[in-house]
Amino acid sequence: MTRLQIASLVLAPALAVAGLASAVRVGAPRADVLPPAVSIAEGLAEDIQADLEARNWTMAEARIGELEKNRLRLRVLLQAPTIAGYQVALDSLRSQLARHDQPAALQSANRMSREIVHIMTNYDLKIPVQVSYMDVAGRDAKYAAEGGRWEEAVAAGAELRVNYVAVQSHVASKNPTLDRQVRQQLNELDAAVTERARTRVGAIATALLENVDLVERTY
Repeated sequence: MTRLQIASLVLAPALAVAGLASAVRVGAPRADVLPPAVSIAEGLAEDIQADLEARNWTMAEARIGELEKNRLRLRVLLQAPTIAGYQVALDSLRSQLARHDQPAALQSANRMSREIVHIMTNYDLKIPVQVSYMDVAGRDAKYAAEGGRWEEAVAAGAELRVNYVAVQSHVASKNPTLDRQVRQQLNELDAAVTERARTRVGAIATALLENVDLVERTY
């Protein structure tokens, strides 16, 4: 069986899983304004990943302190089950940071980002939550490739594609060139994952994440 056939077999269930994971929860209580603590948490989870990528352990330690303070704010605002995943990811991140385990710490920080996006689905947002899920999935693809976890990389690519479908018509109307670039990068990412080209996956995912930032600016 070829790598492409294997990837196709993995991709079908991954698409279904990605669609479920990224869907806005029907019937969830919604509010007009996203609490500042949630926005702060989202920024911190992204910032600490930049620190970890640069192996800036001192700054990463400082961010852990800020994330802990923010956990206390979230506890006041939200019910315990809502932030349970955030707490698990933070505890794992603290442990991995103490060991200077960069790959595991990056995974935990991005898992925290995903949990924050889950929380965001309960609010009316200017930027669709699918764009935030693309941000998380793009980093998942990069980290999975770096760790040689190819099934996870396939699933991340599927999640990227599913979420882009939800916003593509808007992006195409606002910036057709950006739409073409994103669609091309998604195809290139799938090919690179199928070929298990680790360095290429990282480069494409990084470029795609830059374009996800541009997608945000179209709203």
